[in-house]
Amino acid sequence: MMNKLLYFFLAFGLITCASKSNQSSLPPGEMPDTWSLAFYNVENLFDTKNDSKTDDEDFTPAGANKWTPERMGKKITNLAKVIRAMDEGAGIPLIIGLCEVENDEVTIALAQAIRPDTYGIVHKESPDHRGIDVALLYDKSQFKVISKDFLSIDFSEKGYTSREILYAQLRCSASKEDLHVFVNHWPSRRGGEDETEQRRMDAANTLKKKVDEVRSKEPTAQIIIMGDFNDYPDNRSLTTSLGAVAKDGKEDQELVNLAYALDKANKGTYTYKGDWGMLDQIIVSDDLLKKKGIYTKAESLQIFRKDFMMYYDKNVKDSFPNRTYGRDKYYGGYSDHLPLRLTLSTHH
Repeated sequence: MMNKLLYFFLAFGLITCASKSNQSSLPPGEMPDTWSLAFYNVENLFDTKNDSKTDDEDFTPAGANKWTPERMGKKITNLAKVIRAMDEGAGIPLIIGLCEVENDEVTIALAQAIRPDTYGIVHKESPDHRGIDVALLYDKSQFKVISKDFLSIDFSEKGYTSREILYAQLRCSASKEDLHVFVNHWPSRRGGEDETEQRRMDAANTLKKKVDEVRSKEPTAQIIIMGDFNDYPDNRSLTTSLGAVAKDGKEDQELVNLAYALDKANKGTYTYKGDWGMLDQIIVSDDLLKKKGIYTKAESLQIFRKDFMMYYDKNVKDSFPNRTYGRDKYYGGYSDHLPLRLTLSTHH
């Protein structure tokens, strides 16, 4: 049976296919020399139904946000437009990490809107009280899921729950190499940075335990960690608990935070009271920075930003992400975060 949301989008013409040159992926065995992956906090991608198990009432037609099928369809069309616009040299991303998706339905609908019948999906309903989850899209013609896991965070704070950490071991069809991919959305700073820091430290410790487990089995594992960490690259959760550091030319750093240089250059993916910050980051194992097999360069991480994704604030004379909602006002935009795009190469 056709996914109900997908039927709605097809019926009303809300899915816009990519250009002819991008409608089909390269077949297995023809991995491009240069390709890309992305991470995107898509800001409250909900369906319109009330889930009795979560606090999603605002995102219903009768709720505070008046979240109608038309508004949902517009948001999915907008998000797909952003991701398809990443087709600059390295093509539309073969791997896409997402956060703030409600369920399989909206994730499948987004995948179909980006490029029909291309992406496989890794997703699981999380214990988040609002019902927002992380998910992973991967080009089925280029990668195969070998194993997957959803890591429940071991919180020090009794009774606290949040999104799980997604783990997927993807095997490249062409090179037979494995990528160990983690998608994160750590607890927010709501309630105060210091007051909530331990929650993010707990998330980092849970992630580090799994990374160590992967590396114990495969010391040269090629690891990609992406997410909205709700902390900055130099915060303790990332530097001390996870052990992700800036690239400084030394060998065997284990985990290198590619967003560190962008953060130090005062760039960011998200604004708080007009200040840009790098809450969204991509971290890799040092083996992924060595020119062998699948690899990348530290400077290959970019904040993806186009004029159509932004709005200009005349009061502060700066442009900011054109979001879907601002408090109780509907803007009909894209997301309150900018996505990250990482270019990789395949050494033949």
